[in-house]
Amino acid sequence: MTVALLAGLVVGAGLWLVASGLRPAPEPLGDALARIARPPATQRADDGLDERDARVGAFLLERVPPLARRIEAVRADLRVVGRPPEEQAIRTAAWVLLPLLLGPWVALVAAVCGLPLPPTVAGTAGLVASALGIVVPFAALRSEARERRAAFAHALSAWCDVVVMTLAAGRGVEQAMETAAGSGEGWAFAEIRGALHGGYVRGEPPWVALGRLGDDLGLPDLTELAGTIALAGEEGAAVRATVAAKARTIRERISTDTEVAAATATERMSLPSVLLVLGFLVFLCYPAIVAVFDFTT
Repeated sequence: MTVALLAGLVVGAGLWLVASGLRPAPEPLGDALARIARPPATQRADDGLDERDARVGAFLLERVPPLARRIEAVRADLRVVGRPPEEQAIRTAAWVLLPLLLGPWVALVAAVCGLPLPPTVAGTAGLVASALGIVVPFAALRSEARERRAAFAHALSAWCDVVVMTLAAGRGVEQAMETAAGSGEGWAFAEIRGALHGGYVRGEPPWVALGRLGDDLGLPDLTELAGTIALAGEEGAAVRATVAAKARTIRERISTDTEVAAATATERMSLPSVLLVLGFLVFLCYPAIVAVFDFTT
């Protein structure tokens, strides 16, 4: 009776955790409105990470060279999502170490239920989960960075359009870029404004600052745009034609990517229909097949 009660409590707690994760409590209206009204953060500062966590992350980066090299390889993705390397190191360590507890937990639940597992099975489950934990945080980072870069491409296209209109109004190249950067909101425009301001402080042309920003964020569109503007020089007409062509190219690529994503989603939606048809065929053909085998025997 005690074993069954403990097993029921463990299973009930697990079901409650799954249900609470799938159907979280609704967010209060006041908190939602405050979150929407809050100005977007352009870059998460390092002080957003707890001091103790920052020290732990720095220790991991210093003492675990493979982890440091892996994080260095994705520094552009971290820059895009605004995440310090120390936080990524802590996330990776958590994903690697916590699954090691999966094996003992499974063995404990099995023992409570009266189904003891061999130690090798529990250890293998923990090691497999830990190995998967090495891949998960970097895959999530890559996906988040891809979404952020797609959003930046939309903002860059709009920025190029404003630059073209400002140049057509008779302003200079640098003034047109600064005016266009100040005409939008969001992290992409904030990054462009910060890059132009930093270039102005360092005494650099704006296209040099934009090229550095494109290299830091891993944005080939911005790097190519900066290079073409540098080749066009200070002539407003040449720069206007170059920026307009780049904006058109970005919009065409966005449209193509959207069509490809829609086609991929359509193909994935057809798979359940095919499986459903196969299930109906098996259901319809089973009596006939059984009758044929009974007749032959």
